[in-house]
Amino acid sequence: PRHTVDPSISMYDLHSTYLPAFKRAVEEGEAKGVMCSYNAINGVPSCANNLLLQDILRDTWGFDGYVTSDSGAVADILE
Repeated sequence: PRHTVDPSISMYDLHSTYLPAFKRAVEEGEAKGVMCSYNAINGVPSCANNLLLQDILRDTWGFDGYVTSDSGAVADILE
């Protein structure tokens, strides 16, 4: 199931419910790296999600560490 999960999440819910805990973990934990997941969100695979990885993580939160995929997550995008 984790390879095929694709929830539809509104921008409101994403920013008010899902992202705050991740933001705190990245900022307060001074994360050097994060891992993208197998699943898609709103039809876009997490490891290819420009909104999450570039717009939010890097541009808004200022994260400058590395992003790695969860095992075969990148291969799943190609299949």
